[in-house]
Amino acid sequence: MKTLMFDLEHGSQTLGSKKDIQSLFGFPVLSPGSWDQFQSTMSQLYTQKTVKETLKVGNLDITEERTQVVPKNGTQVDALILDTFSELSKKYMRQLSDKDGKMKLQGWGQLKNKLDSALDFISKIPGVIVCNCHSKIQTMDDGNKVIPYIDGSSKEDVSKWFDFVFYTKTRSDDKGNRQYVWITKRTEKYDHAKDRTNLLPEEMEQDYSVVIKAAKDKGFDGCKILVIGSPGSGKTYSLRTLVNKEKATK
Repeated sequence: MKTLMFDLEHGSQTLGSKKDIQSLFGFPVLSPGSWDQFQSTMSQLYTQKTVKETLKVGNLDITEERTQVVPKNGTQVDALILDTFSELSKKYMRQLSDKDGKMKLQGWGQLKNKLDSALDFISKIPGVIVCNCHSKIQTMDDGNKVIPYIDGSSKEDVSKWFDFVFYTKTRSDDKGNRQYVWITKRTEKYDHAKDRTNLLPEEMEQDYSVVIKAAKDKGFDGCKILVIGSPGSGKTYSLRTLVNKEKATK
């Protein structure tokens, strides 16, 4: 699987050197330093086109127009990684802030609109999309809730853009062995968690090949995955399972 990774906060070293990652994924790691640089890179990679499709509704022919996002010049990109969307949102927030690091009130609306537009564009890219996102704890009257660490109000409805939303969790046994898992089903604590295939267990090993297979079994046109978790909980390391040929053939 040809996989393109955006490393937005220098976390890719978890997977090895730049040379290692290019060998693993088939493409070099991209590391834009600002929101505008990210936008510029995306515009060099992808283009939008309008397609028409005629659907039969009873005796009526209904023509629909859709916008598709496709790689330029026929480039094959099977999977796109954003690591992390939290940092991408901060890059735009810094761009909106004044020299003292403060944003004006209207800036929050701009941030919401820009992040939503970016997610709308990204969700139209064909193939597998993985967005990693940091988490934070929100204290509620009925307990703590884990939420995406995204600036502005986009964090409240970010999950709508994705087919799968997973929270990372680390288990340890009596011998100190660690296992990194995903929580795939919603609870009051993990409010955004979801699995649109309903084929995955409530907790599972962090293995993308299983998720991609579930999406294929349900006939999904690609799959969009959001992973929410704290640093060191497997978000970046698990990306190697996107191209782990041994696991993918099981």
